[in-house]
Amino acid sequence: MTPRSSRRKGAPNRSATRGRARPLRAVAAPDPATSSLMGTLRSAIRSDDPTALVTLVSSMLSVTDAWAADEDLDTAEGVPLDQLLDSLVGTSYAETTVALHAAAAMLPDDLDAARVRRAIGSRRHPVPPGVTGLRELNVQAAAKLGDELVDGDNVILGLEWPGIGGVTAVVYVDEAFGTRVKDVFLVPEPFGQVCGRYRELLVGSGRRASELTEIPVADARASIEAAIAAADAAGPSAVPADWTGPDGDPVGWPGARPFVELVLRRMPAGGHSVLTSGQLRATSRVDAVTDFLASPYAAAVEDEAGVAAAVLIAEDAAAGAGHPLRWSPVQVELALAQRLPWADGAGDDALAAVADVLPAFVRYAHAQLGAPASATAETLAAIQEWLPAFTTLRRAPAVARWREIGGMVDAFERGDTGPLMLRSLADEVGGPAALDALDADPLPEEPLALDAVAPDVREPVAAIAEAIEVWLRESPRVSHLGALREEWRTAAHRLLVGAAVKDPGWLRRRASVRGRACGVLWATGVANRLVGPSGAVLVKDLAADFGVSGPPSAKAEAVVRAWHDGRWVGGDALGDARLLVSTRRAALIRQRDRYRS
Repeated sequence: MTPRSSRRKGAPNRSATRGRARPLRAVAAPDPATSSLMGTLRSAIRSDDPTALVTLVSSMLSVTDAWAADEDLDTAEGVPLDQLLDSLVGTSYAETTVALHAAAAMLPDDLDAARVRRAIGSRRHPVPPGVTGLRELNVQAAAKLGDELVDGDNVILGLEWPGIGGVTAVVYVDEAFGTRVKDVFLVPEPFGQVCGRYRELLVGSGRRASELTEIPVADARASIEAAIAAADAAGPSAVPADWTGPDGDPVGWPGARPFVELVLRRMPAGGHSVLTSGQLRATSRVDAVTDFLASPYAAAVEDEAGVAAAVLIAEDAAAGAGHPLRWSPVQVELALAQRLPWADGAGDDALAAVADVLPAFVRYAHAQLGAPASATAETLAAIQEWLPAFTTLRRAPAVARWREIGGMVDAFERGDTGPLMLRSLADEVGGPAALDALDADPLPEEPLALDAVAPDVREPVAAIAEAIEVWLRESPRVSHLGALREEWRTAAHRLLVGAAVKDPGWLRRRASVRGRACGVLWATGVANRLVGPSGAVLVKDLAADFGVSGPPSAKAEAVVRAWHDGRWVGGDALGDARLLVSTRRAALIRQRDRYRS
């Protein structure tokens, strides 16, 4: 295996950039009596677990620039490898001598390893046989135990470790969150003994002992390398980087990476990955849905919403789990609580049908995978557990909004601004159809029509309209607008009357007529870019003309809420092309055509 740093784009090979290898330098180091590192090394050396010191040194190496990627160093306490080695060389104590012996065996660069051995060649501190034997470690056997629902694999390696004897390394490859190495367990017991305990646990849980199968050592290497490569390609893994140490706790990843790569270098190449996910029969989303709908499992799926839900379910599993038929309790939780409620473009009817279709789809999928009845029962129970959360989430307004624009936001972040900007323009005029049909014709002059307005609020509506009329006709601030004043008047009338018809209650509350007129003019003026820093009238001047002491937006809130059926969605977009003057619509047409091209 090659350390991540030498695979980074543009990263030079460490040894190639040095010329002749320089000797390690002794640098000042903390007093070993008070150093927490010294105490940790000492505890590992004295541990009953003979592998404890090796796993600790592996974790120390894993956060150096020989393994940690650049993005990791921005947030983690990454240090140059040379700095770590120099600090250990600079303290000639038994603890650092043992650590340097372990480090030399795990360093993939032969020059680095030679420099370390040369630096400690004159030391006479005792070194545990398990550390000196690390250089001769070899892998004698391998086995694999896959999860019955393809959520992960245990790749089990039988190590012959001079100075210790038989040691078993269990590398857990997680496939529920994307293929990657997640945990590494080192058990100072022989391979056959550990495999025997695994088989006992399988039988005790109702599974077959034969599910643990021995595999060629080369295939084990290929499987682990495939998992490491997949995680590297996907970017930094969301695995906790803490190191929990010996006593049966997982070593963790990426802390175990230097040690695992040492083990991989001692294994033959030329094998093939046998990860369980790679053994699934290839099935497209379309075939999965078609076969499901044709099966007895889909007997209750009769309408378009059910079919759409089946498509949504298969697409979610294919994207999130890597296969349209991969459904486990973990995948159910991820789908219902983290993925499906936010699915781009998912319709309300299809999402509502998920509750009925998902259990049927899981039964069909498990039948195709040959999953045991107990696994199917657990997965169906997980559906019932997570459906309430799914229902709450999918109905949340913010989540529903994300389903509409999530894909557009993703495209925007990739540099494609068109979809999101076109959606914003559509929201401003009343939807995609209204955006398509937009024209730049002047709004017609319309008299105030009160027939649809409740009789008891007609008088305040007429008074507000009259105040608007006087200001548009007589204010010198807008005299330069000419005929555009007539369009503004029409837009103000339409907003005022529409809000009065939808919710006359706001007019039944006491308020200043001039304040309300200012609010209507502010709402229509901002939406049409007639009020504001680059508009015909400054906000402060509009407020001054009507004697409003506070911001005009406060005076507009009641009419805007009534217009939007009780919602405050901001005053810069009223969502109706009928309220936009010709100059604003002409600007929107130009933007529409530019983003479409």
